[in-house]
Amino acid sequence: MVTNKFTKLLIIGVSMFSILFLMLLSVDPDIQYSVDDIMKDPDEYDNLDIFVRGEVVNSSLSLSENFFNISGITYVIPVDYSGASLPEGFHEGLTIAIKGKFVKVDDEWTLFATEVITGCPSKYETVDNS
Repeated sequence: MVTNKFTKLLIIGVSMFSILFLMLLSVDPDIQYSVDDIMKDPDEYDNLDIFVRGEVVNSSLSLSENFFNISGITYVIPVDYSGASLPEGFHEGLTIAIKGKFVKVDDEWTLFATEVITGCPSKYETVDNS
């Protein structure tokens, strides 16, 4: 009787561990890079799906060409968002995150966006406690 219960518990434990292991194996973590991280060695990210954070450069948004630039401290990356839609709250000067494929086109690195993500502005604003 005790062996039968132990066997059942062992089977349930192994099953639960296997399911948990398969879930963790199938989840691909989204590492978010800055524009400067990517552009220090862009060849390392050539033709890869990446997740990049940067600020939308003022006067770079072209709605007719589905294009804008994002910047870091030193570098700028052109973004083609024809494969994504701009979320509500998107505007120039805003820090955003973009998922997409990083490709060299005509000697210029371009991020072809599949998803454009804006955060809550209150996360980035400083609070005046005076």
